[in-house]
Amino acid sequence: MGCIYHELTNITPGALPRNDKGYYEVHVIWESNDTTVRPDTIQPVVLIGTNSFKMQKTPLMKNRWQTPVPINAVANELRYRIKVNWKYNAIPSPAANSQLSEEFLLRINN
Repeated sequence: MGCIYHELTNITPGALPRNDKGYYEVHVIWESNDTTVRPDTIQPVVLIGTNSFKMQKTPLMKNRWQTPVPINAVANELRYRIKVNWKYNAIPSPAANSQLSEEFLLRINN
Protein backbone atom coordinates (compact mmCIF):
# COMPACT_ATOMS: atom_id res chain seq x y z
CA MET A 1 0.00 0.00 0.00
CA GLY A 2 1.49 3.33 -1.09
CA CYS A 3 1.18 6.88 0.10
CA ILE A 4 -1.58 9.15 -1.13
CA TYR A 5 -0.33 12.22 -2.94
CA HIS A 6 -1.79 15.40 -4.41
CA GLU A 7 0.64 17.14 -6.76
CA LEU A 8 0.23 20.65 -8.14
CA THR A 9 2.55 21.62 -11.01
CA ASN A 10 2.59 25.15 -12.38
CA ILE A 11 3.41 24.94 -16.10
CA THR A 12 3.14 28.67 -16.74
CA PRO A 13 6.39 30.10 -18.13
CA GLY A 14 8.36 32.28 -15.73
CA ALA A 15 8.38 35.13 -18.26
CA LEU A 16 6.10 36.18 -21.10
CA PRO A 17 6.27 38.98 -23.66
CA ARG A 18 4.00 41.96 -22.98
CA ASN A 19 0.81 41.88 -25.04
CA ASP A 20 -1.74 44.54 -25.99
CA LYS A 21 -4.66 42.85 -24.23
CA GLY A 22 -3.09 42.80 -20.76
CA TYR A 23 -4.18 39.19 -20.05
CA TYR A 24 -1.76 36.32 -19.56
CA GLU A 25 -2.56 32.60 -19.35
CA VAL A 26 -1.78 30.66 -16.17
CA HIS A 27 -1.64 26.86 -16.56
CA VAL A 28 -1.55 24.13 -13.94
CA ILE A 29 -1.52 20.34 -13.75
CA TRP A 30 -3.04 18.73 -10.66
CA GLU A 31 -2.68 15.01 -10.06
CA SER A 32 -3.74 12.75 -7.25
CA ASN A 33 -3.72 9.02 -6.65
CA ASP A 34 -6.45 9.36 -4.01
CA THR A 35 -9.32 7.19 -5.24
CA THR A 36 -11.80 8.99 -2.96
CA VAL A 37 -11.40 12.32 -4.83
CA ARG A 38 -14.54 13.23 -6.74
CA PRO A 39 -13.15 14.31 -10.15
CA ASP A 40 -16.14 16.52 -10.98
CA THR A 41 -15.44 18.68 -7.89
CA ILE A 42 -11.80 19.57 -8.62
CA GLN A 43 -11.61 23.37 -8.98
CA PRO A 44 -8.30 25.24 -9.21
CA VAL A 45 -8.19 29.03 -8.81
CA VAL A 46 -5.44 31.61 -9.30
CA LEU A 47 -5.04 33.90 -6.28
CA ILE A 48 -3.71 37.41 -6.86
CA GLY A 49 -3.88 39.52 -3.73
CA THR A 50 -7.52 39.34 -2.61
CA ASN A 51 -8.77 38.40 -6.10
CA SER A 52 -9.38 34.88 -7.35
CA PHE A 53 -9.73 33.67 -10.92
CA LYS A 54 -11.49 30.36 -11.52
CA MET A 55 -9.58 28.06 -13.84
CA GLN A 56 -11.23 26.09 -16.64
CA LYS A 57 -10.30 22.59 -17.74
CA THR A 58 -7.95 22.67 -20.72
CA PRO A 59 -9.73 21.07 -23.70
CA LEU A 60 -8.55 17.57 -24.62
CA MET A 61 -6.20 17.39 -21.63
CA LYS A 62 -6.49 15.36 -18.44
CA ASN A 63 -5.77 17.02 -15.07
CA ARG A 64 -4.87 20.35 -16.66
CA TRP A 65 -6.51 23.78 -16.13
CA GLN A 66 -5.95 27.31 -17.40
CA THR A 67 -7.25 30.86 -17.06
CA PRO A 68 -6.31 34.31 -18.29
CA VAL A 69 -5.35 36.78 -15.57
CA PRO A 70 -5.10 40.57 -15.95
CA ILE A 71 -1.83 42.36 -15.38
CA ASN A 72 -1.62 46.16 -15.21
CA ALA A 73 -0.15 47.68 -18.39
CA VAL A 74 2.77 49.22 -16.45
CA ALA A 75 3.52 46.20 -14.24
CA ASN A 76 6.63 44.16 -14.98
CA GLU A 77 5.74 41.17 -12.82
CA LEU A 78 2.90 39.31 -11.20
CA ARG A 79 3.03 37.35 -7.94
CA TYR A 80 0.35 34.71 -7.58
CA ARG A 81 -0.59 31.41 -5.97
CA ILE A 82 -2.71 28.54 -7.16
CA LYS A 83 -5.23 26.83 -4.91
CA VAL A 84 -6.94 23.57 -5.81
CA ASN A 85 -10.21 22.76 -4.05
CA TRP A 86 -11.89 19.36 -4.22
CA LYS A 87 -14.30 17.05 -2.44
CA TYR A 88 -13.74 13.45 -1.54
CA ASN A 89 -15.98 10.60 -0.53
CA ALA A 90 -16.47 10.40 3.23
CA ILE A 91 -19.11 9.15 5.61
CA PRO A 92 -21.80 10.39 6.17
CA SER A 93 -21.32 12.91 3.30
CA PRO A 94 -18.55 14.16 0.99
CA ALA A 95 -15.90 16.30 2.67
CA ALA A 96 -13.78 19.14 1.26
CA ASN A 97 -10.04 19.57 1.01
CA SER A 98 -7.62 21.93 -0.73
CA GLN A 99 -3.99 22.46 -1.61
CA LEU A 100 -2.27 25.86 -1.78
CA SER A 101 0.90 26.39 -3.82
CA GLU A 102 3.89 28.48 -2.92
CA GLU A 103 4.06 31.95 -4.47
CA PHE A 104 4.95 32.07 -8.17
CA LEU A 105 6.44 34.98 -10.11
CA LEU A 106 5.55 35.80 -13.71
CA ARG A 107 7.77 38.43 -15.34
CA ILE A 108 6.43 40.53 -18.21
CA ASN A 109 9.09 41.45 -20.77
CA ASN A 110 8.79 44.57 -22.93
